Amino acid sequence: MGFVRKRPSTTPAYNPAVRMQARLWGLFFYLIVLAFLGAVVVFVVRYQPLSTGNFTSSGPVTADGANGIRVAYAGGETFSFGFLLINDGPVPLTIDKVQFTGPNELLVPLKVEMASRRNAGAIAVGAPRLERFMQFSLGAGERTWIVVRREFSNCVRFPAGTFETYTQFLVTFKVGPFTKHAWIPLPRNIRVDSPSDALCPTRMG
Repeated sequence: MGFVRKRPSTTPAYNPAVRMQARLWGLFFYLIVLAFLGAVVVFVVRYQPLSTGNFTSSGPVTADGANGIRVAYAGGETFSFGFLLINDGPVPLTIDKVQFTGPNELLVPLKVEMASRRNAGAIAVGAPRLERFMQFSLGAGERTWIVVRREFSNCVRFPAGTFETYTQFLVTFKVGPFTKHAWIPLPRNIRVDSPSDALCPTRMG
């Protein structure tokens, strides 16, 4: 008559101390991951590596303080200015949009152009080195020439003797998958004075 020999059980005995130690290690690694993700979020929220450099403008202008220009209003005519947009940070960016003035100001939007080969200085209309602004990448330490074209308008909304000063512009950019918006100071402040009634016929009407 045959028989089967029973083997001794290999199931380890329950050890509360070992189970608690495993849970503590799991909690420790969870906190490390959580801290890392929190640091990434804080970095992205605070990260703003953009600055500006150089500056040139069209038309007759006069100095306005140590870091500004004063532009004479000329209804219906165009005013252009250019500057370098610089990425001072170690992380590449994608520039989606730049916005300077709104439709109800003394300088209303026309268009924004750029020099993809980073040729600084050109602002003339139709300059061969300039092209229509499109989304572009700006690597660490790189710079791109931006040209802004605006039209004088809306003097009827501003009494003679008042003025507007443009000191910054809004940039929408991406850091990896994150989209950010930042106000960037212009290299020069731009002051536009509202003209006298004689130079703003719509105000007289």
